[in-house]
Amino acid sequence: MDGLSYSILKALEIQRCPPHLIIQLLINSLASPKNERLRFNNLTGKLYLFKESLFEKRKFKEDQLVTKIPAIEFKIHRDLRIELRTTTFTSLLLMSKMEFSKKPLKNYSKYTYSHSTKSMRRILNDEKLAAKDVFIIKQETGKKTTFPFMDFSDLESLEESKVGQLSILDIKIKNKLAKYLEISFQEENIDNIYRLSNSNQDSIKKLIASKNKELHIANTLGIEGKDYETFLKAQLVVLFPEIRLSSSIRTKNGLANIRLIRNKNYYKENEIEDQYNSSLPITQHITVEDFNFKSNSAIKAVIKELLIKADVFKNHISIVNWEDYGYQKNQTFGIKKNDKFYFLTISPKGSMHFQEKEMSLFNQSEFDNLISIFQSDENIEGIVQNDEGAINIIRRSSLFTIPDFENIYSKLKNENQDETFDIEYIKSSLNEIDIKEVDLKFYNQELDNWSEKTISKSQLLSLISKISVKKKLAIEIYETTGKLIKVYMRDKSKYELMDSNLDIHSYQSKGKLFYYVGTIGEGMRTKIGRASVIREISGFENSPLFFDKLLPLMNVDFVKYGDLTVLPFPFKYLREWINLQTRTR
Repeated sequence: MDGLSYSILKALEIQRCPPHLIIQLLINSLASPKNERLRFNNLTGKLYLFKESLFEKRKFKEDQLVTKIPAIEFKIHRDLRIELRTTTFTSLLLMSKMEFSKKPLKNYSKYTYSHSTKSMRRILNDEKLAAKDVFIIKQETGKKTTFPFMDFSDLESLEESKVGQLSILDIKIKNKLAKYLEISFQEENIDNIYRLSNSNQDSIKKLIASKNKELHIANTLGIEGKDYETFLKAQLVVLFPEIRLSSSIRTKNGLANIRLIRNKNYYKENEIEDQYNSSLPITQHITVEDFNFKSNSAIKAVIKELLIKADVFKNHISIVNWEDYGYQKNQTFGIKKNDKFYFLTISPKGSMHFQEKEMSLFNQSEFDNLISIFQSDENIEGIVQNDEGAINIIRRSSLFTIPDFENIYSKLKNENQDETFDIEYIKSSLNEIDIKEVDLKFYNQELDNWSEKTISKSQLLSLISKISVKKKLAIEIYETTGKLIKVYMRDKSKYELMDSNLDIHSYQSKGKLFYYVGTIGEGMRTKIGRASVIREISGFENSPLFFDKLLPLMNVDFVKYGDLTVLPFPFKYLREWINLQTRTR
């Protein structure tokens, strides 16, 4: 547009405006430069959060140029829900690597990055910029940008995550918009918490040993794949000493098979028939170019997938003892996929019966009620019918949980600050903490030999190499000076700072059950890849809520290796069966 018209709204008129729009416009204004020479406004656009350390650069001739800018869009929805949406700005330098069949390039909005203001701005129609300075919101074909939900390894890692960017934005809102806006978050009282205290790996090993499991390696590569085959066998024997192994060029019926093949590009480039065969039962394909044969986690994940496929093939759950859950009658799980309806009924002893159904006006069946549920709501992820005939419906909401991000950011920021301590103070602090006499003597001697009267934080952390001593010293220094030399958030304090993103929680509100699944708290990593989405459980036709009795079915780590599953694990079996039927057809 060539012209701009505006009017000043009075207080009453502002009150009539949807609140989410006022909030969004206020927060968008944070990206508007104040310097007259740099002035452009973001009031009618969107707010994108950037971290320049994440910009992708590639070499063009002699220059390293920015080719990809990952960003997080901060969006306020009508219901005042916040969304942190991942967005990618890609340079026109990569135009040949993007697909424009559905929408031509001319129809894309063009942006350029302003380094002085650390923000994107729209390019005006009369501006002529070089391709290296022009970006569009689009991904490279076959590529996907991801941000971890949270990474508290250090301050830099946190700021490269969604929680870190939310923390920075929250500080800006408090500093610059406090007169107009205050943001707080909804809190709920939790009724039940389910902790996963240890991994299922021991049970998997016992299962392989007790069932005398045999695994077959199908090497389709012949001599070229012999080294991969040999190395994989050695790794499997180390991880699962009781496993029996065999190998040939073909899969074996009735056995769990690992099939060694090339990746898709290899077959395409060499004009050879692709050896991937999705219809083979109890088979996991490994592409030798892409699979990390040295990764124990990757190999364990393959074995667990094979155990699940074997259970589906034999129509019986063996990966866990189903009887331990104490269900006295059948439990039925159902989902909709491609306008068809699929159901899995599990008996009290763990036998499985799979069925595929279609909506029909002429054939009445016991599943008609279950099928009708899916017709009303596209947000339904699945349904469960218990042994009493009651039906609970699972809906994915658009809400997610957040940790105590202000406290986490503050701790890591303090840890990142340069500090200097007197040597005598450190020696006296060591004398105050409960450590072994041999450690006290050693570190006092190291400090006596220190050439200066002071020591920096980084030097101190390097000097005190023993973790138990370092941790106790960090606590002592913080309590006496308020200075953080090292933050420990994986101990018991994790449940104070980030329990909303750990393990399984549930609560009831307004006649419905809500639950969310986080990462495993016991032995957790510093990176949490995804947010914990809240799911809503409601009863169908006045059915009582019984889903809390099914929450232990998510307290497993074999559906998503090393992490909890967000739906009861029988849904994994049902999807595996659906995939097998589809591939067979």
